Amino acid sequence: MKKVLALILALTLAMTLLAACGSPAGSTPASSAPANSTPAGDTPGEPAGEKTVVTVWCMHAEDEEPTKPYQRLLAWAEDFNATNTDNIEVVVSGAKTADVITTTIASGSTPDIFQNFWNNAPGWANNGALLDLTEYVNAEDPEWDKSDFVDSIWELCTYQDKIYSVPMTISSTYLFYNKTMLANAGWTEFPTTMEELAQCIRDCTKVNDDGSIAQMGLIPDYPWLDNVLWPVAFGADYIDDSGKITFDSPEMMAAYQFQADIYNEYGYDEIKRFVDTCGARATNEDPLFTGKIAIRWQGDSAVASMVQAAKETNTEMGIVEMPPVTAGGKSQSMLTGGVWEVNAKTENIEATITVLKSLTSKETMAYFAEGDFGGGNFQPRKSALTSITELDTASDEAKQIAVMLRDGELHAFPMSSYVNEYLNEIGTYMTEAIAGNTTVEEAAKSVVEAVQPLADGDQ
Repeated sequence: MKKVLALILALTLAMTLLAACGSPAGSTPASSAPANSTPAGDTPGEPAGEKTVVTVWCMHAEDEEPTKPYQRLLAWAEDFNATNTDNIEVVVSGAKTADVITTTIASGSTPDIFQNFWNNAPGWANNGALLDLTEYVNAEDPEWDKSDFVDSIWELCTYQDKIYSVPMTISSTYLFYNKTMLANAGWTEFPTTMEELAQCIRDCTKVNDDGSIAQMGLIPDYPWLDNVLWPVAFGADYIDDSGKITFDSPEMMAAYQFQADIYNEYGYDEIKRFVDTCGARATNEDPLFTGKIAIRWQGDSAVASMVQAAKETNTEMGIVEMPPVTAGGKSQSMLTGGVWEVNAKTENIEATITVLKSLTSKETMAYFAEGDFGGGNFQPRKSALTSITELDTASDEAKQIAVMLRDGELHAFPMSSYVNEYLNEIGTYMTEAIAGNTTVEEAAKSVVEAVQPLADGDQ
């Protein structure tokens, strides 16, 4: 399939160069895409009758870079259209926002399959916009092979015991660190526990005589306050099986107190002033490469840019999972990703499911994984992640992340009808706690009081 796809991709790019205007090569504008079917038989050897058209919308920009997701989608669609024996035609369109998709679906129109943010599923499912995929995904079908996906990725796809999404991408966040800065502070090996990490941060932080900060070991909410990364690392849960919001658990308190302690020690205003001096992330001016910050967390989507910047700045960079709380414990990492979903109003369920199987197959995801890690995404199948480790073109860092995604203990924020409200309340109250305007305990209590009624209403 890769040889076929490579040939198709070359032809697609050639057509792009010949096009003087209009949509990118291979795409069909939504306004001109057929709603259900298109006449067949005009091309020699083409089956007689009408083809069933399945529209696939993605959020990726309609760029012309062959290693990026959009062009790979076009190549996959060309291959599918040329080889499927079900008289199905796939039409791909890109640059579709969630707002455009939901508005179009509400009007009763295409798309049949679309890319979405995982946390949109509850609201869209409740509004009748999503097809329940449970019976298809859970069927013992070798084309799906659900077991080949990273197990925890299905947490992002399941709402009220029903599967409304199929994983499209997988992502986590890891600690990137400057090995030279740690070595200069006496750390030849990365900390193995959270207690050691706290000490390493102190050892790598330098404060001027006037109290201003010259160098930081780590800033817990840089580039932003991540309300999944730290709680997951400390083994905290957000809600228990009985529906009780557990944001005030000891593990959750420890996750936020760890962050608050850094600000308490060096001063919230001083740290924020220091942040203002930091250069653009994932570039040569990233504070990790200019000697300003020794450790910082970063989503794996920037690994290619980070590797390139490290080379250009001659920086020895390491990547690790968040350390466990106690010695000998297991590291736990946060999980997120993108998903494919199906329009509940699709008029061609059988054809749409056939296309979805191909779109998320082992072969297709391995093809996307061949270059997609340079474009921002890893694929959620274990086999696709393994394929990255076997690529000569993949960096050692990309291979390392692929293994951590495949074999690591990953946890997502729990799916619920109030997922966005929960995250908003956490952001509101815990920002105040990190800033020292209230205690971690009081902020957590406020989160519980705000979210528990929503949880009660979801039972």
